[in-house]
Amino acid sequence: MSIKGNVGVTTLALTAATVALQANAQQTPSQEESVKPLGDWNYEEIYQTGGIKADNLLDAEVFGENEDEIGSVENVLVTQDNKIAAIIAQVGGFWDIGDTHVLVPWDEVELHEDGVRVPVTEDNADEYGLFDAEEYITQRDLSRTQQVEDDVDAGAGVWKLTDLLDDYATVGDGIGYGYIDNILFSREGDVQAVIVETGADFGGGTYAYPFYGYDHGWNPGQTAYYTQYNEDEVGDMESFDFDQYEGLLDD
Repeated sequence: MSIKGNVGVTTLALTAATVALQANAQQTPSQEESVKPLGDWNYEEIYQTGGIKADNLLDAEVFGENEDEIGSVENVLVTQDNKIAAIIAQVGGFWDIGDTHVLVPWDEVELHEDGVRVPVTEDNADEYGLFDAEEYITQRDLSRTQQVEDDVDAGAGVWKLTDLLDDYATVGDGIGYGYIDNILFSREGDVQAVIVETGADFGGGTYAYPFYGYDHGWNPGQTAYYTQYNEDEVGDMESFDFDQYEGLLDD
């Protein structure tokens, strides 16, 4: 469990309130209207389809075209329309070229029973040019495999899984609710839900919520994610049962 799960709700609220209020202020009436009522939200479709857990994808083993293990997934890049666009993998540790970080577009990534497979081999790893932008990965940089620095930042319209995981989660006017424990993706890479681990004042449970992201005031620079719901609404939520969710990369 993240250390944030042990933070008291009162402290969490003080930390997150300002960020949540700013996020609320950025919403337009049309954005508010697009929020799905929790009465219309249930887990059945997610349970039936299954998908990919963020914590399984991060650090997943990476295999090359010849089935050799060549590294691991270090991060995942998601676009503002909430779809996985690429992974960043650390490869080369088994080769003489040393550790190399490679961005691989999601449509070139194949889910493997033990991790993911990418079109990178010892022979072609050096052929991928180094990412040449000055500072940030943008959406136009996500369409080709290329070497990147291990700490490359995401620019406008792009976020990394590590930007959201372990962030505080709030309800209402910045009330500390818990933290983002996981993110669920469909087989195609669409965000299905964010998993919130709640604080003691809300029962200490695990719940799945719709993810609205960029369109509703959240951005990767914030340290809190506003769920879009108030205390009364979240009080009726059922706990999410991971035993009913078929994770594609589960052990």
